[in-house]
Amino acid sequence: MRLTDHTDYSLRVLIHLNQIKKITTLAELSKTLKISRNNLIKVSNQLSKLDYIISIRGRNGGIELNPKTKTTTLKEIISHTEENFHLAECFSAGGTSCTFVRGCKLKKSLSKALENFLNSLANTTLNDVTPSSKSRS
Repeated sequence: MRLTDHTDYSLRVLIHLNQIKKITTLAELSKTLKISRNNLIKVSNQLSKLDYIISIRGRNGGIELNPKTKTTTLKEIISHTEENFHLAECFSAGGTSCTFVRGCKLKKSLSKALENFLNSLANTTLNDVTPSSKSRS
């Protein structure tokens, strides 16, 4: 199972904002997290629309974590930031060229693995995965 870069960057931004507990700019985030400004613009726009972060305009503006996001589960965050969970061609709505599709047991196994993965994230919040500011390297 592999998450997209977009989801990875989203999680890093949320964890960092939860850790620093203050307004920060995209330039500061880019330098600290080593993520391009263009990617951060896309990520922050989506996180703002999802109400996970608060965007502050103006001279002293930037972004900060919406306080309610601290207790949001990783399952919820990832479900909103990940485009799809197509583990194999047969998971997509467009059909498949796989010759085993009729009697395939692999899709069922992969579906169960995905369900277990997401259910394990349902018990973990953003606070649970945010290190203390002292442990940041």
